[in-house]
Amino acid sequence: MTYTTEEKTYMCSMDLEAENHLTFCFLNLPPSNPDIVLVKICFQTTTTAAMDRLGSLPDDILTRILSSVPTKQAVATSILSKRWIHLWRYVPVLDFTETNMEDLESVRRFKEFVSSFLLLRKAAGNHSINTFILGIQRYSSPIHAPGDNYLDMMRRTTYHNTLIRKLTLAPSLPISILTCTTLVVLKLRWFWFFKDANSHYNFPSLKTLHLKDIYLHHQHEFTFLLDACPLLEDLQLSNIHFDPSARFSSLYRKQQLRCSSLKRLNKADITDHGCYFMVKSLSNVEFLRIQLCKGYCPPNDFPTFHNLTHLVLNYNCDIIVQVLYHCPKLQNLDFYEDLNTTRDYKQNWVDPESVPSCLSLNLTTCNMRDFVVVDQHRNRIMLARFILDNARVLETMSIWCYKRWPKAERVLSSCPKASATCQLTIDCGCKFTFKRHNKRTKNGR
Repeated sequence: MTYTTEEKTYMCSMDLEAENHLTFCFLNLPPSNPDIVLVKICFQTTTTAAMDRLGSLPDDILTRILSSVPTKQAVATSILSKRWIHLWRYVPVLDFTETNMEDLESVRRFKEFVSSFLLLRKAAGNHSINTFILGIQRYSSPIHAPGDNYLDMMRRTTYHNTLIRKLTLAPSLPISILTCTTLVVLKLRWFWFFKDANSHYNFPSLKTLHLKDIYLHHQHEFTFLLDACPLLEDLQLSNIHFDPSARFSSLYRKQQLRCSSLKRLNKADITDHGCYFMVKSLSNVEFLRIQLCKGYCPPNDFPTFHNLTHLVLNYNCDIIVQVLYHCPKLQNLDFYEDLNTTRDYKQNWVDPESVPSCLSLNLTTCNMRDFVVVDQHRNRIMLARFILDNARVLETMSIWCYKRWPKAERVLSSCPKASATCQLTIDCGCKFTFKRHNKRTKNGR
């Protein structure tokens, strides 16, 4: 059976969230290789034809296939045939996801498995580990997560030649990770950051940092963490919490000015953060998603985002225009509703005296989600009208409502538009599309 390039791409992407954890890394394989579509077949069928085709692939491709499944599944393939007996020993990814550690016995068995696994790899002459993933399920608090032990074990077993490029751990953060100089990707969730007084952060190679539901003792530790990532390109923060007594401390306000090392940062996603975030350190980003409220992001702290082309904001009438004034090259603008910030709505929308240059010169797409919110109907309509009325090169405006809103449909579809080619789409469960090439536009435009 032969497959088109489109079919192969679809089948690979379709498996991205499958139980075998296949990833887009397969799309980097030579497109002329039709056997790429059999990646999932090797784990779900025992047909001779399928196994023969897989067995004909080179070792480097087979090890890449095994790199995308949990390590226990990779080891299990050794029973398929002689061709597969030793392949798992050369896989550079150690993926121990969905690991149960409900009692001391399960911890002991897991430690024995990892130890034996590393020793067999060493015996095969394999000293390369570029990714280590440890995901613990149903974790019991009295049982200490052995992340530090395994990292030390890997270093000893591989004669200190281990290169760790990507690390995913849950739920306890090993202290040795704080100075792992080879890490390129670090993604953490549900962690307490406990740092010894004499230790420090050092991530000279880190390019991607995603933190979600993280707790730190002091806010200045957060600044130290970012300062330790000079090559950081992708930053994602959500639900970062601190000791309430340390919030807005004078020490933190001084130290937040130090966080100017994020010069390579081009993508930032900052939501539900419990800190006074150093917005000035984000001035070089091309994509920015940020939750705004005056308490954490005062307008006078906004830098000029010279490279920003895509901005995602929560609705906040007090700050939206102030931000747009600082985004001269903005092309894509998205709005979303954050229920945690509705308390900040203290003013109604008022059209500003001057129009931000990005609206009149560069904005091509605008998406407004969660458009219908109690007590905010008028503000949402006024904001949408302001954008339509001033965005001269706007191509599409899409509005999503959880229920039909005839007034908004009527008002917005009939209001003047600065762009004669703008397409307005209102989706209220069913989709209403208005394609109006206005003969009458504001000021004769």
